[in-house]
Amino acid sequence: MPRALLTLLLLVAATGCLDERKCHEQMTSAQGVVSNIDSHSLDSLKGALPALDTALDACEKAKLGEEHGKLLEAKHQITAQIDLLERKAAHKSGPALSAAELERLQKDGDPSCPKGQAYKHAGIDKEIRCTGPELIDMPLAAVKSYLGARNYKLTVTENPTRVRAEFGAELFVFTFDQAGAGAKCLELYPAPNIPWREAVGRATGVRLDKLKNGGTIPAKRGDLTLAVEDTAQKELARIGDCGEDAGAP
Repeated sequence: MPRALLTLLLLVAATGCLDERKCHEQMTSAQGVVSNIDSHSLDSLKGALPALDTALDACEKAKLGEEHGKLLEAKHQITAQIDLLERKAAHKSGPALSAAELERLQKDGDPSCPKGQAYKHAGIDKEIRCTGPELIDMPLAAVKSYLGARNYKLTVTENPTRVRAEFGAELFVFTFDQAGAGAKCLELYPAPNIPWREAVGRATGVRLDKLKNGGTIPAKRGDLTLAVEDTAQKELARIGDCGEDAGAP
């Protein structure tokens, strides 16, 4: 065997060993960080993510799938806890309501939030059900008002008219082509540990057992197609006419 080729093969083999060692070293380091997390502290939870990301990159480079999978699962769990704490922090007590107003809301429901959802108002135990339009039927202004009031980070662009709404790891992308009508396309990335059916059900009001990849979603303007990507790496659901101008990454 030519000396140059032998040298190259030895270098490749040595590099592979180094990559594996790097993966295990970073994994051990990340494990130490994760074991000291305070699960009730956003700073502590977020502070662990860089160590996990470094270890994920190292194990992906070393092509160690089992180690990469364990790290990804740990990151998903931490991200889910971050989302939970951020939602709790963002929750605001409702405005002071009279006894009569509270009674009316509990009896008739709240038309300012999407049908199929419910919430608890400060000071009462019974949930108030929502009776308003679903996210998939909300026009642009209503989407911005509803999600903005719930502390989603909103990014609005034109040509096409599009709203990106992010809360932690959860992402909605609405694409509109008609004023005053619901989005022609809604793409959604559920938060970690939230199944796509649950996320789609919340946005559309459709019963979870009725949701099927490749099926349709009833909306005010007619049935909309549902296409789902459900892999270990990501969950993504697209509802409606989501062509080449789809906005999700």
